[in-house]
Amino acid sequence: MAHTNYFNTADAAVIDQITRRRNDFPKPIEVYGSLDLYGKNVVSTEGSLWKHHRKTVSPPFNEKNNRMVWIESLRQAQSMVKGWMGDQIASSPTLLTVAEDCMKLSLYVISCAGFGVILEWPGAEDQGEESSANGHLSSNMEKEAQKSEPSGDHEMSYVDALQSLLHNMIWVLVFPMTLLKWLPFKGTKRSYTAYIEWGKHLRALFNNKKDDIATGKAQEGMDLMGFLLKGAGVTPDSVNQTSSKSESKPLLSDTEIMGNAFVFLLAGHETAANSIHFSILYLALHPASQRRLQHSLDRIFGSRPISEWDYEKDFTALFSTMAGAVLAEELRLIPPVPAIPKCIPANSAPQTLVIDNQKHTIPPSTYINVVSLAAHRNPKTWPAGPPSDPENPVHPTSNTDNDLEEFKPERWLRETATSSDLAAGGNEKDIFTEDAPNTATGTNASHALHRPPRGAYIPFSEGYRACLGRRFAQVEVLAVLAVVFKEFSVELAVDEYASDEEVDRMGVEEKREIYGKVTRDMQEKMREKMGM
Repeated sequence: MAHTNYFNTADAAVIDQITRRRNDFPKPIEVYGSLDLYGKNVVSTEGSLWKHHRKTVSPPFNEKNNRMVWIESLRQAQSMVKGWMGDQIASSPTLLTVAEDCMKLSLYVISCAGFGVILEWPGAEDQGEESSANGHLSSNMEKEAQKSEPSGDHEMSYVDALQSLLHNMIWVLVFPMTLLKWLPFKGTKRSYTAYIEWGKHLRALFNNKKDDIATGKAQEGMDLMGFLLKGAGVTPDSVNQTSSKSESKPLLSDTEIMGNAFVFLLAGHETAANSIHFSILYLALHPASQRRLQHSLDRIFGSRPISEWDYEKDFTALFSTMAGAVLAEELRLIPPVPAIPKCIPANSAPQTLVIDNQKHTIPPSTYINVVSLAAHRNPKTWPAGPPSDPENPVHPTSNTDNDLEEFKPERWLRETATSSDLAAGGNEKDIFTEDAPNTATGTNASHALHRPPRGAYIPFSEGYRACLGRRFAQVEVLAVLAVVFKEFSVELAVDEYASDEEVDRMGVEEKREIYGKVTRDMQEKMREKMGM
């Protein structure tokens, strides 16, 4: 549906009005049609159909399952670090695959949590009971998923199909399948094959879960596919078709169940992976913040081994202190989506918004961009200090007179937070309003940290349409950052300018100069890559 008017906003008060009034400002669902790869889902629907999806898919996002995400994230993070360090714990290797490894880690976590399939890093040793804590598949389906080569009627293995589909997602989202199938380019051909192959694996996972339900097999741990089937009303009787008494249809169709499973995979994988990667990068750029994080981790965990880290106790402490501040600041600077689309449909009534204390009427057929990237940097609603280096601003034109373009997690640390706030994460109950009823989905930032005005900070959107997997992502990211920075430090590699031996022979001023060059290079690369 074409819109004749366009409205962009980065004003917190306006954003708050728009996100609170979901019926007046719905999603333009035509924008989300490309996400219906395997079926309609909670992201691509609106109105009563969206309510229907949300009611069915929200139950697995609970604290019991968040604990499973914590366990699996700790396990996968340890495997990633071992892959980086090998047996040379005392060495300082240059890491060239951090982005790819973060993508892999997040993929492995979501595969376990979403589908009950545990994937291992190359050379990973058996983790004993810890690896089975999520109740993974014990059937041939998991054995199939672990294979590196395709078998049967598959052209791609489970892992290869999933990685290829996610890596080439832009092609899949832009082109209709009828066209993608015939495009002669290597990337488009692989994208189409990955789409078909992952569909086969997804259907096999779906059928496997139906078989479990039919045989009465108990569901253990976090398994979104299994929960979706049960939430949709799939029962042993409905699978076996043994009951003639019930004529009711499942709440979601088979394609809708698979559509929701896929969109959770897509959203959860991308968001967490990017947050882990950019948090590590920002901390390498800001060693003082990194040291403050490490001191905070030492206070939280002491000398306890990772096997004794506890979700109920330790996640809340992480979320409420420097680790939570690092994540909040990373999401402020690099939100999962730069803008959130809303609209006033053509067949709707005009809507009134209060802008700068004046009422304005917005006509029907208006496309609205809630620009999170700009809202997160708006000096009107964010307290700001002077720039750290006025001669070399992080951004050449935006906020050059303040520090809102800079990574400063310390801005989130409330000097007025009480010791009980920091120990228990504050009173979380009072920030779950009736427009966000599922407390296990979490909040955008801890109650013990700085609280921006409503509408000023929207990395996971806000209101009733806020992301269901918000807490899932927060648990995963903070668990991984804790594993990495509890024992290790990260700094920018200077290999392009000098060898380790040359750096060792440098004086303080020479080192400061070379690190300054590397820092400016990295900031420039980040601006160019992200179009900022």
